[in-house]
Amino acid sequence: MCNTLNFHPMESKIFMPNELFQDLSVLKTKGSNHITFAYSFYYLISWLYRFAKYDQFHLTIRELKEILGYNKTYGGLDYIIKKGGVLDQIGYTSHANNYPIAWEYDTELKFTLLNELDNETQSIIKSNKSRKYSIKLPAKGFYRNKDSDYFDGTFYEVDRTHLIPFEAFKFSMSKKELGCTGFYLWSYLKMRTQQFENGYDSCIDDLSVETMIPRSTLLQYLVLLREYRMITCDYNQNFFSFNLLKEERKANTYRVNDFEEFSDLKLQVTTMKFIGSKK
Repeated sequence: MCNTLNFHPMESKIFMPNELFQDLSVLKTKGSNHITFAYSFYYLISWLYRFAKYDQFHLTIRELKEILGYNKTYGGLDYIIKKGGVLDQIGYTSHANNYPIAWEYDTELKFTLLNELDNETQSIIKSNKSRKYSIKLPAKGFYRNKDSDYFDGTFYEVDRTHLIPFEAFKFSMSKKELGCTGFYLWSYLKMRTQQFENGYDSCIDDLSVETMIPRSTLLQYLVLLREYRMITCDYNQNFFSFNLLKEERKANTYRVNDFEEFSDLKLQVTTMKFIGSKK
C-alpha cells in the first residue's frame, strides 16, 4: 500500500479534530464498525489531500475502500461516504473536481490546485483519469467553524487536535485483525494520552461508552493493541469481579506507544484475572 501511495517519512503528520469522535455518534445506531470506518476514511482522505496524492493516482471510492480493508464492491458503507452521505451531511467532506497537485510550506501551507495550471498541463494530468473524476475533500482541514472567514482547519491550526502519524495507519491496515477498528481505538487513546501525559485512566465500561465500541469487542481490540505493542495497559487492581462495588473498582491506565515501538509479531500479554461470585 505504501509503495502504491508513494509514502515518504516527511509525509507522516496528520492532525485530526478531537470533536470527530463525538460527531461520529450520528452513526451509533449503525454499529461500531460503521463509526471506525468513517473515522479511518476521513483520516485517509485528509492524508491524500494534505500531501497532494490525487494527481499521482486515479483513486476512486472503490480503491479507498480497498485500502481500508473492504471489498471494493461492498456497498454497505457507501451511505457514509457517497455524495450527500453522512460525512457530507455533518460537514466533514464534500465532492470536488479540483484537487491539489503540489504543496509547499513557507510561512503557511499553500496548495497548487489543478485549475491553476495551464490547459496543456491539466490535460496531461487528466489523461489517466475518467472524465467525471472527483475526490472527497476533507472540509475540516480548511474550516472547523462555519462562520470563520479564514482557514482555521486542521491543516492550518492544530489546537484541539490529535496527531496521528501515517505509519500508525499503515501498520493497522497491514494487519487484517486490526484494520479500521484497531486504528480508531489507537487514535482515540492517542487523543486521550495527549490530554493526560501520565496515561489515560478509564474503566472498560466508560471506555466502551466513550468509543461507542461494545464491551466485548473493546476488550478484544485492547488485547490486540497490546499484543502488537501499540499500547500499554497498567492494571491498578489484582483481579476483577462483578461483586466489587463501583467505588472498589480501579480504572486501568492506558499509554500509547510511538510507531517505532510497534511489534510486527504478536507478543504475549497478561490479562486481569476474573474471579467469580462464589469465590
